[in-house]
Amino acid sequence: MKTVTVVMSTYNGSTSVVRQLDSILAQTDVKVKCYIRDDGSKDDTLKILEHYKLSHSNVFVAKGKNVGWEKSFLLALNDAPYSDYYAFSDQDDVWFEDKLIKSINELEKHDKNKALLFHCNRISTDVDLHPLPHQAHKVPKPLSLENAVTQEYAQGCTIVINNTARTLVCRCLPENKIPHDFWTGIICYYFGEVYYSKEPLFYHINHGHNVSNAGHLRAGRLRRIKSLLQNNLYANPSQYLLEHYSELLINSEFLNQLQNYKTNIFNKISLFFNPKFRRVNWQGTILLKIALLINKI
Repeated sequence: MKTVTVVMSTYNGSTSVVRQLDSILAQTDVKVKCYIRDDGSKDDTLKILEHYKLSHSNVFVAKGKNVGWEKSFLLALNDAPYSDYYAFSDQDDVWFEDKLIKSINELEKHDKNKALLFHCNRISTDVDLHPLPHQAHKVPKPLSLENAVTQEYAQGCTIVINNTARTLVCRCLPENKIPHDFWTGIICYYFGEVYYSKEPLFYHINHGHNVSNAGHLRAGRLRRIKSLLQNNLYANPSQYLLEHYSELLINSEFLNQLQNYKTNIFNKISLFFNPKFRRVNWQGTILLKIALLINKI
């Protein structure tokens, strides 16, 4: 039976984390460990986690400083106990009991010496697990190497990776706010293999105040425009890839252009007219090109 460490970052999740932890511990046909890094919660989350730690030998809890969910997840992955596989988990979803075994069964078909990533579909629901009318549709993997650095494809709560991927992902823990799922997805797409299942394997809870594709498209677009005007809208991973993974890169020309576009007008023009440097939808592509022009990447 394969082992899998579920990596979770919590923050003020006392009202929802119990249901999610119970669904993780109820996973079938795998040996589950759960490594939870609390990112400085101010409610009763830590008390709840300590209770689980005392009553379950496979639950590990680390109390951390508030560094933001992006870095917190990567720190948790780096510090998590060894397993055959690793899975990210949000603090407020509910997993089907076969989520992990179905993910692992797919990864077992492929070369374990490669960085492997599996991600799945989900059912977006309200807090009572009633499906929402508009379900988000994921693209299985990036359209190209250029497209891969513009958006996250494998949402963190859907991801399962093997130990080879975990080692590569943790070779570099980006200092700026590069999301854990975005970073993990890039590493596995650039240097390994990515697999996707259309079958939903868990309930993704929408609380009404979070921005997601399920019912909050307009709010999400407004948020992105506001972010574009105030600060950097898109994470730029080129520096980290060039500095820490150079021996694995087959062609680094594009990444060098992306790293140096702010000081090289020719690189900026080349990126602007590169048809592969785009997002899946046209609205996102327009925002990306604007961000490039005003140095917000």
